Amino acid sequence: MAFAGNVDELALLQAVRLKERVGAVVLAEHLGVSAASGQAAYDALVAQGKAAEAEGAISLTEKGLAELEDQLDAERVSIDEDSIGEVYEAFVPLDEEFVALIDDADANSLAELDRRAANLFDDLSAFVPRLSRYQDLFSDALAKVQAGESKWISEPIIDSYATVWGEIRQELFGAAGKA
Repeated sequence: MAFAGNVDELALLQAVRLKERVGAVVLAEHLGVSAASGQAAYDALVAQGKAAEAEGAISLTEKGLAELEDQLDAERVSIDEDSIGEVYEAFVPLDEEFVALIDDADANSLAELDRRAANLFDDLSAFVPRLSRYQDLFSDALAKVQAGESKWISEPIIDSYATVWGEIRQELFGAAGKA
């Protein structure tokens, strides 16, 4: 559903929940929208009482969390349980590999894991279309790692490869009813 700034409200609410506290600029970058759209969505969440602002960042209120849960429940109804279960089962070994390699990861090891995970994330995006944005986030982080910017491997406050992986893990586990 389009929200202020032409942002998908479910994606917006989930991004705020996953990031816990987020500013408008980071929110816009994460959602792949303009800074103005990110600010409009940020402001609308605050105005509607779905988020509270403190020190230049927002977090979801009880009202925002309730709205998010309602929208996630509605989304889950439309997801084929068997298909998402297969994606989940294929993800688990990749996730275990990711956890084992992330502390010592380099551009080559991430690129190899990314190559093997790409089809799985394509399948996930087919079943949960709003998650297709994560493929761009993975690609952006990997490109920065390959350009020598090692903080994009696992820096927690940016959309680093590890941050994006952790978020997609939570998304998949929720969609598969494992959260």
